[in-house]
Amino acid sequence: MKARIERISTGDAASFLCRRRTDARFGFTWHFHPEIELTLIVRSRGRRFVGDSIEPYEDGDLVLLGPDLPHTWHSDPGQKGRHEAVFCQFSRDFLGAGFIQSPELAMVDRLLERSSRGLRFTGRTQKAVARRLEGLDRLQGLGRLAALLEILDELARSRDARPLSGRRYVPGLRRGDAERIDRLCRFLNERCRGRVTLSEAARVAHLSIPAFCRMFRRTAGKTLVEYLNELRTGLACRELIETERPVSDIAFASGFNNLSNFNRRFRALKGLSPRDYRRAFRPEDH
Repeated sequence: MKARIERISTGDAASFLCRRRTDARFGFTWHFHPEIELTLIVRSRGRRFVGDSIEPYEDGDLVLLGPDLPHTWHSDPGQKGRHEAVFCQFSRDFLGAGFIQSPELAMVDRLLERSSRGLRFTGRTQKAVARRLEGLDRLQGLGRLAALLEILDELARSRDARPLSGRRYVPGLRRGDAERIDRLCRFLNERCRGRVTLSEAARVAHLSIPAFCRMFRRTAGKTLVEYLNELRTGLACRELIETERPVSDIAFASGFNNLSNFNRRFRALKGLSPRDYRRAFRPEDH
């Protein structure tokens, strides 16, 4: 499946799209669309890719994505059971041109502006909005529209939002780049635990090394090495939280070639050492 501009149709009976997705797993499908998207992961875990952000996700992940922001959720292999998500997609003017700029919706208007980098919601906001989103796809008519506006109002007032993509990230997917990035990212996801060379990656993208470096930085917002370090750190985070394996074993199993490099890269990305990260996210160990 190629990365693409996703075409969204709400049909004549609705002003926005709201659906429940259930799959055996969420595959890597790097895509973008002009609509804003609000997604709740009901049941799944893996890695979330939004612009230049790569992070682990799990049940309850709640994210608001701005227009044309490339994204995908990629579930961990080997998970049993179904993977489920609820998502809403709507254009900025889905209620009519200029409606979102009305004084009553000023905070929602600012929320949609902030969504250009992607926003993740946690805490009380996540719990409250998750409950509402779970039932939104079953509503119809005015009740459905009112429920979405109430959800957006709650998100707009929340202090539990965190941007995902970096400030310098600017979506730069071209049609040819999108296909290359999709093919390349699937390759990197499969191979990130092992050694990946620049020449191998360039060959997968069917580009020379200089052209590959320019394309990758433009579309991913980072170098290949930085991207691989984030992938590997994401793998290590889950192992640190969910297993008792020694840090050194986790470092090598995640694709780092030495422990000191792993510790340095991990601290740079997470602001904590691997051991402190484990303690922080496993309070029951105290």
